[in-house]
Amino acid sequence: MMLLLLGMSTFSCQKTFDLLPEDALDYSQAYQNVFDADAAVLGLYGKVTRIADKYLVLNELRADLEDVTPQADNYLREINDHNVSASNPWANPRPYYEIIINCNDVMHNFDLMLANKRLLQADYNIRYSEVAALRTWLYLQLGIHYGTVPYITDPLQSIEAAKDESKYPKLSFDELLTKLIDVMQGLPTLTRIPAGTSLLLPIDGYAPAKIFINKEQLMGDLYLWKGNYPQASHYYKKLFNYNGGDPVQNNDAYAALTLGSNGSDLSTAGSSWNKIFTQGFGERVQNNEIINQIPFDRNFAPVNPFIKLYAPNSYLIKPSDKAIQNWRNQTRTDGSPSDNARGEGVSYTRVGTNTYIKKIIPNYNPVNQFETTGKWIISRGGDLTLKFAESANRDGRDSLAYAFVNSRIRDVYARVVAPSVVNKTNEMQSFDSNPDYYFDARFGDSPNYRRLWSYQLGVRLRANLAETKVDSSQFFDMSVPGVKSYINYHKPFLPGKEAAFRTAMEDIMIAEWALESAFEGHRWPTLIRHALRREKETPGSGRAFLRDVIADKFIAAGKPVPAGVNALGTDVKNWYLPFNF
Repeated sequence: MMLLLLGMSTFSCQKTFDLLPEDALDYSQAYQNVFDADAAVLGLYGKVTRIADKYLVLNELRADLEDVTPQADNYLREINDHNVSASNPWANPRPYYEIIINCNDVMHNFDLMLANKRLLQADYNIRYSEVAALRTWLYLQLGIHYGTVPYITDPLQSIEAAKDESKYPKLSFDELLTKLIDVMQGLPTLTRIPAGTSLLLPIDGYAPAKIFINKEQLMGDLYLWKGNYPQASHYYKKLFNYNGGDPVQNNDAYAALTLGSNGSDLSTAGSSWNKIFTQGFGERVQNNEIINQIPFDRNFAPVNPFIKLYAPNSYLIKPSDKAIQNWRNQTRTDGSPSDNARGEGVSYTRVGTNTYIKKIIPNYNPVNQFETTGKWIISRGGDLTLKFAESANRDGRDSLAYAFVNSRIRDVYARVVAPSVVNKTNEMQSFDSNPDYYFDARFGDSPNYRRLWSYQLGVRLRANLAETKVDSSQFFDMSVPGVKSYINYHKPFLPGKEAAFRTAMEDIMIAEWALESAFEGHRWPTLIRHALRREKETPGSGRAFLRDVIADKFIAAGKPVPAGVNALGTDVKNWYLPFNF
């Protein structure tokens, strides 16, 4: 399939090459109808597969949950040690900009197709918005890793033109976020592709709907990075209610830990959580959970790039000792130790003295090295839920955030009711006047009734783990009777302690992210986002936070902390990679 997509990409990307391939359409022959437009969009995603390994290396190896093996080369070691040379190929932004320039070219030609009536307005709206969302996602990745980057929207003849800093000056990350939000808000559509659109026709048996970047989640991410938490929550809530109906009737509900099928599809009492990664493209459990993913098929190029990084044959990157300790240090709901639902045997595996990352290539068998079929999961329900908890907490809804991270809405909101009250169902909802924070989780018997959010499970409860809490005495006036609010249930804050409480709640979320989403490409962005926020609130705190988190990886392994890691605590500029085309 990917070979086909890469071939299709020739329609939209000829200007980046000096010579036209003899077996491809001439540029003037492309963009004639809606099917050419579809081929251009799919071709762009064919090119995105070429940066999958770069995406995971930069987003995970730079953080605290992965480490290099003795087989790793100097370039991977530079990434791991935060001592990156300008010539390091993993740090080269050029592959991202090649796709961005292709996006610009496609969007320019879509404008021409619309003007020349080769594309209907409705078809244009869908396809133009999809390409703009992909370009926005690529720019967000660049901002995370490089801090200041040139923002280019012109259809350039070649990537060499992008080096003209007089025409394309670098924007700060904050300026870039503003640009990206403005572009997304100005798109013809932010909703998902309507059923029946030709862009969704199956390709070699793969339904492409979840290949495309989800625009509403992307909007939530942009606002979360920007610090606009009400808007971030607004867009995340849209994904929770993506089908707007009863979860029993809608198996394609995102965030299965909150919807799913009666909340049971991803219960980890058995091996269901593992199915997110082991099941094939389109199977039920993984389909309920995954928002955005790209397949790698053994019959088509490119070859699954994750095998070279993680498989025992090459074994370049492994789970860090710190990551393994994180899972082992958990307590299950029955009091027994270790997160066995997501830790050893699931996210990683052990063979002799070696530990291997498993969840990214869960079906790979060294005995059958030609079976390389897999998938690149870019976003899913567990990650979405933790982001929503982060934005809700920052927007003052800490009880709701606690419920999403830990147990259930219906339990958290019913706890303040007197034990003598038998029917607590009316308390099993948030009662928030803001619809983005209103969740009806009532669960009643005699008569029997179940509201939509009564099936919700917090991230930890889904993994059968005991709740993790903050020390209330540090933040609340325990001498005052509890305040009953239909938004939050707790005693009054001690003077000046609310900000510290929000940070303490975030520490819980950061720790849970390490258990839920390790190795998937979320760790470095998560750490950077929190470090930037803390640095802005209290100068020096963000630098210390980031340095200490990364240093712990080396300390846990009994290694000296590299100078580059210590430098993370001296200047925010040291958080970013050298920008060199």
